Amino acid sequence: MASVRKLLSFVAALFWTISFAHAEDTLIVADQKGQQKALLEAAGQDKNLSYTLQWTEFEAAAPLLQALAANAVDTGIAGDGPFLFAWGANLPIKAAFLVPPRGGGESTAVITTTSSPIHNAADLSGKRIGTGKGSIGHLLLLRLIATGAIPAPTPHIVFLAPAQAKAALDTKQIDAWSTWEPYVSLAVVQSHAHNIVDGRNVMPNNSFFVATNKALATKHVRLADFYKRMTAAYAWGTEHQAEYAAILGRQTGLPLPVATVVAKHLIAAPAPLTPKVIQQEQTTLDAYRSGGFLRDAGKLEDAFDLTVSPSQ
Repeated sequence: MASVRKLLSFVAALFWTISFAHAEDTLIVADQKGQQKALLEAAGQDKNLSYTLQWTEFEAAAPLLQALAANAVDTGIAGDGPFLFAWGANLPIKAAFLVPPRGGGESTAVITTTSSPIHNAADLSGKRIGTGKGSIGHLLLLRLIATGAIPAPTPHIVFLAPAQAKAALDTKQIDAWSTWEPYVSLAVVQSHAHNIVDGRNVMPNNSFFVATNKALATKHVRLADFYKRMTAAYAWGTEHQAEYAAILGRQTGLPLPVATVVAKHLIAAPAPLTPKVIQQEQTTLDAYRSGGFLRDAGKLEDAFDLTVSPSQ
């Protein structure tokens, strides 16, 4: 009986070792609405990998960042606003690679219905505006308030997930929705919503590939390879926007006219992080602090890992 127990213990240990090795050979990537996966596959950059690439999809950055904090995924893309909002709450994550302003800031916007009397940012004064707490849409509102683009009285911000915000806007429970792609183009192209004001010249508009502290410590080379492939994929997308839009539509279910606009807005040129990029993000951190958030956040530079290079 003792020998049987020893054998079972050995098998269990062997199974654990194999499972652990398999986990180490896998890079789990969190995506928003399938956009990164579509681009990588359209560009053919998902071929000949020395590791297994596994995708997990989220509808917004907040749950994606929570999954990172739980080490359920290794890396994923998020806007600077939601990333710093999550990092400021002491989540064990860091920005590891830059995706610079996409669409010049047009990918984040405040939208209203066609029948709305709201026509400009000043008209948002005192209105009920839906967005996700800590989201890039939330950041846009805080910056519009801070710069005076939305004058007093301050609008009432209603924290809602994207699906809830759309339903609330359609039923006039809120006056406007501060959101991001692909929701901006879905509303504007498909529902003829009005784009009242966007993120151009208001905030940095950076996005980042964010990684867990654990992945940065144990999967550094795989992360560098993945970011290198995503950089090549974005370069391909710049030259082949029609092909990217087509596969984006097929993989996400977005209508082709919507996918075409989204593809145009989301194409960028990813690059390693620099001290200048970090300095830009002081504006983002200050915006949240002025809104009463992240008062106890640490030093801004601690939110970034500058050691990941796609040339590795």
